[in-house]
Amino acid sequence: METQIIINTDVVQMSASAIVIAVSCHGIFDLNSDTPTESDTLPKGVAFSLVKAIQAINEKLAAKNSNDTLFDVILVANDLQGNQSKVVSSTKHYGLQISRFCFCTGEDFTQSLQATNVNLYLSMETSDVCKALQEAVPAALLCPQTRPQLEGDEEQVVSPLTVLLSGDVMGLPEEKLLEAGFSQPQLQIFRAAKASMADFAAVIGEMRRPFGREDSPLRVTLMSVLGSRDEWASALLTARGWGLEVDEAYCLAGASRDPILKCIQPHILCYDGLYNVSEVPALS
Repeated sequence: METQIIINTDVVQMSASAIVIAVSCHGIFDLNSDTPTESDTLPKGVAFSLVKAIQAINEKLAAKNSNDTLFDVILVANDLQGNQSKVVSSTKHYGLQISRFCFCTGEDFTQSLQATNVNLYLSMETSDVCKALQEAVPAALLCPQTRPQLEGDEEQVVSPLTVLLSGDVMGLPEEKLLEAGFSQPQLQIFRAAKASMADFAAVIGEMRRPFGREDSPLRVTLMSVLGSRDEWASALLTARGWGLEVDEAYCLAGASRDPILKCIQPHILCYDGLYNVSEVPALS
């Protein structure tokens, strides 16, 4: 299948200055569900609230100043078999502000991301995130949400868009990783992840400026899993150097991050390529 780009004519197209976020549709919609739904509407996926949280940011920024940079969301589906029309109709059914749909194969999805000038690609598949980073496409993990839904199956979107940054990428020196036995391929992912994280941090730092701490629709958490307290402090200084205000910071010093992940429930986890993140899709 050749890459197919479909414009959503129901949504006002963003300006060239918008921040393009490409989101894998496998988290937004449950493509494997057998649960019956009205007409051809797909059930909501475990990361559905991400798009709603992004829309809330755009709405609040537009209300404050129409000149502020907004998020432009593209839905990406690689190796989607015959569900293109259902994805498009489901997007419209739920009122999602998706400007474009990109249907491609697993082999060429990174080229499709590059062609659409994506600023950040989000997927629940670690392998896809790593592949994108290796091809110099900024990427991060799309995390599932387990927050309860409101009565009537209305998605609860009162919580802000939560981004979890890796303090290990920001604070650990490469020399220490080499001494610990990390391979060159791992270090290449580490460098790509750091560059990706720095660019995205600058974007969200700029978007947060119009808001106070209490009314911000965007929340930033920093977590160091492998590093010491000194390296955690170095990561905080790095974030400040990137112009980013951090709401919460955790130094785990090797302890399991599962309990805090379950509490924070980030929408976006900036992957670092240093350790196994297979537990992230199973927050429940």
